[in-house]
Amino acid sequence: MIRALSCLILLNATALAAQAPSFAGSWQVSYPAGVRNENGNITVLHGTGMLTIVAQGDSLVGSLAADPNPEFTPRPASRLAGKAAAGEATFVSHSEATLSMNGDERTATVVSTWKFRIQGDSLLGTVERKLEGYDIEGGSQPPQPVTGVRRKG
Repeated sequence: MIRALSCLILLNATALAAQAPSFAGSWQVSYPAGVRNENGNITVLHGTGMLTIVAQGDSLVGSLAADPNPEFTPRPASRLAGKAAAGEATFVSHSEATLSMNGDERTATVVSTWKFRIQGDSLLGTVERKLEGYDIEGGSQPPQPVTGVRRKG
């Protein structure tokens, strides 16, 4: 009886895992790509790009290649790393930002926390950003919406 119950539980767990949506693949995404702070007036700047996610063991690794945008200087692809659990995935990425204040330019590290879930062929979620080592207005960004569509083929 216990053996039969164990087999049934294992089969159900396997069936549920097979039904769980996979984050792996390519996603055309729209996301907040930066912030402009002019005289205390904060504007979120939006961008688009291709997010490619691969499974590596129990982890997920993503690469976000931004589409060209005249509001931004060209940027290298961002690397995201994280794990999926209970239908959601959380990624963290580190990037550099150029801060320009009163003609003075500085570089800062930005820590981005991306949270995603899948609904059909759509990727839904948020990204929250924080500047490391800076306590300035606009240095933290509350969660902003991110959307995406799975690329076929």
